[in-house]
Amino acid sequence: MSSQEKQKFYEYATLNLLNQINKLKLSPKKNHDAVLYTRVFRELFKHDEVKQYTFVTDENDIWDFGYDSAGFCYAASVSFAIALGIKDWQLMCIDGDKYAGRMDHHYLKHIPTGTFFDITYDQFAVKGITVPYELGTPAQFSLSSKDTPYRFAKAVGILR
Repeated sequence: MSSQEKQKFYEYATLNLLNQINKLKLSPKKNHDAVLYTRVFRELFKHDEVKQYTFVTDENDIWDFGYDSAGFCYAASVSFAIALGIKDWQLMCIDGDKYAGRMDHHYLKHIPTGTFFDITYDQFAVKGITVPYELGTPAQFSLSSKDTPYRFAKAVGILR
């Protein structure tokens, strides 16, 4: 897939996520916030500076995973739940050995509706891989300053 095709796929995925939000039947304020954060996160996934700030540590110097949303699943899911209110969102994780993606993957479950929301689903969809969300299990939130969610939340302005 060419870079232009990947860019179009990415834009389509963003629109798909915005449509998913509108189906969650959130309050007008929460719907507005969910749309806003989805747009902001998706835009920031494309910036090398944000990738470097989020992923580069003393132990890790890899920050580009080949597709803009790749690698952001845990950081973005935790940050999104914090921004919208943790009580309404359950962090989920599917083990890499349970699907064709072959890596652990984090996403959210909207508790009031039971609907899964995966702000980085397209990192697998672009490769033709479908994530079987129903096979995931609840995961723990972590917001240590050494973790990617903390660094990403700071990069997007959720944490100061």
